[in-house]
Amino acid sequence: MLVITCISWAAGVTAKDDEKSYESSEMVEVFLSTRVSVSNKVPLHFTGINSVDSLQYAALDTLQRVLTRDLTLSGLFNLRLPNLPVDNSRKNPLADRMTYLDGKFSSDSSHQVEMHLRMPYGAAPFWSETYRFVPERARSVAHRIAAEVIRRLTGEPSVMQTRIAYVVQMGPGKELYSSTFDGFDHQRHTSTGVSNMSPVWSPDGKRIAFTSFINNQADIFIMNVEDNSYVPFAAAPGVDQAPDWSPDGKWIAYSSSVDGNSEIYVRQVEGSETRRLTFSWAIETSPSWSPTGHEIAFVSDRLGNPQIFIMEADGSNQRRLTWEGNYNTSPAWSPRGDLIAYVRRDIDGFQIFVTDPQGKEHLKLTTGPGNNMDPCWSPDGLKLAVLSNRTGRKQIYTMDLYGRHQMRISDRRLSCSSPTWSPVLEADEEFTVNSQIAKP
Repeated sequence: MLVITCISWAAGVTAKDDEKSYESSEMVEVFLSTRVSVSNKVPLHFTGINSVDSLQYAALDTLQRVLTRDLTLSGLFNLRLPNLPVDNSRKNPLADRMTYLDGKFSSDSSHQVEMHLRMPYGAAPFWSETYRFVPERARSVAHRIAAEVIRRLTGEPSVMQTRIAYVVQMGPGKELYSSTFDGFDHQRHTSTGVSNMSPVWSPDGKRIAFTSFINNQADIFIMNVEDNSYVPFAAAPGVDQAPDWSPDGKWIAYSSSVDGNSEIYVRQVEGSETRRLTFSWAIETSPSWSPTGHEIAFVSDRLGNPQIFIMEADGSNQRRLTWEGNYNTSPAWSPRGDLIAYVRRDIDGFQIFVTDPQGKEHLKLTTGPGNNMDPCWSPDGLKLAVLSNRTGRKQIYTMDLYGRHQMRISDRRLSCSSPTWSPVLEADEEFTVNSQIAKP
């Protein structure tokens, strides 16, 4: 009974829906914009990538199309697209703040694109970067350009160099897969034939901790992403599940029934020290570290039904975060530290909500039809990946932190769940880059 209760807590329970009214989209946008400071977008005109020899290449089309899409999806720019003429007139209120992005494409034995950032229009570039690549790397190059433009103009980390891992139902088992943030380059990481669940990336992006029934019980393993090898981390009798890395990568918080009841523990990744943080008759699970490493959000049914709680990293000062709704689960702490996403069973099913760490305001990001669950944050704290069965099959979607611009990234033929968003990964080494930054 314990295994069934812990593993399927957020997926298989039915009861009376909460009577919860919808918050307006305006309230969501105002509240979240003021908290994460993304309401003032950077004016950017991407004037396009020109071919110096007047030939059209598939790689050029991919570069321009993917770069435009990345800059649009970032949500950080007041973006003017290549099909629009330059408007630096006095009538344009953004003219004096507009940055211009342009490029030149050429091809000989390999492809090359030279990108520039200028301000004002026609000025010498204050940043230039040249990429030489083979045609099949055009998409990766576009992601790299977008990431560099975002970093130069906003200082934000970029999701363009990230991956999303998730669980795929494969016959009787569940295997771990991952793809780029936009749903390309799908890779399979496990082939065990048993259930593998709850993946979570390490802070350095080199490992994934996950729960698996490889040994006919729920244990936690750590996988090396480079070669997909894995080693046991927590394999005590009972159920070990729902791992989450501390921000410094030295500890993993998880739920374990080693002492007979599901409680929250933390254990050293490199070492043997283990600490029990909760002591309750109830089920305690789904720990989520704050980005400072000082606090942990978790789920407990100590009040009769699942609610979100927060405690200090040593288990002290436990306090309740959610008060509305009779079923709240799956907390996910934003990398920015000021928001916690979670799942609430609402009038239209399981939906994604966000709140501040004090639990003062709770805002709904998703609506039916279908359930939206398993939220996880992008490393910049501006996007979420979620599980949704809105089409009748479980799929992974991404959206911005307002719940807008939802995009499916998983294969529509597969049943997927439990997304986890990687940190910004090391730059792709399969193309050469030459950077030039103007001297002040």
